[in-house]
Amino acid sequence: QLINNILDFSRIEAGRKVYHFAEEDLAEITVGILDLYRFHLEQKGFAVQEELASGLARVAVDREAAGLALVNLLDNAVKYSGEVKEIRIKLEPRGRELHLAVTDRGIGIPEAEQQRIFEKFYRIESSLVRSTGGSGLGLALVQHIMAAHGGRVLVESRPGRGSTFTLVFPVRQDALQA
Repeated sequence: QLINNILDFSRIEAGRKVYHFAEEDLAEITVGILDLYRFHLEQKGFAVQEELASGLARVAVDREAAGLALVNLLDNAVKYSGEVKEIRIKLEPRGRELHLAVTDRGIGIPEAEQQRIFEKFYRIESSLVRSTGGSGLGLALVQHIMAAHGGRVLVESRPGRGSTFTLVFPVRQDALQA
């Protein structure tokens, strides 16, 4: 995962990252990633709760990039969960957007650092974070992927209570009416 992040980020920095957009079922992509990642999560002792709405509008996404964004969020949830090994994945429509949220009950992020975590190579100064591996590229990559999709990534977090990272994908108006 780390190597993929570094390679992807170097392509982005060089302006050579090419996205291949197609109308996709975000729930299907999410289920596929969870199926691939499930063994890893189980081996680490995690319980995963899935709340995936059905009948959602299709969205224009690069399947590989959307999957990479979700894997980065799942990987962070595993790394920073501490003793409470629970992850919730929720996909739901909100107006003209689809929100794909990954929630953990881990160490959380101080409010003052919640915007900085999206800077490349930035890592929170905490003994809990320092003992965890990582390059500080994952969330910067996720933010770039979401910007390329015309979306964004949101964070809600409280120290000691966990974090929710939400990938926000725009839905075309004609897709809402279909």
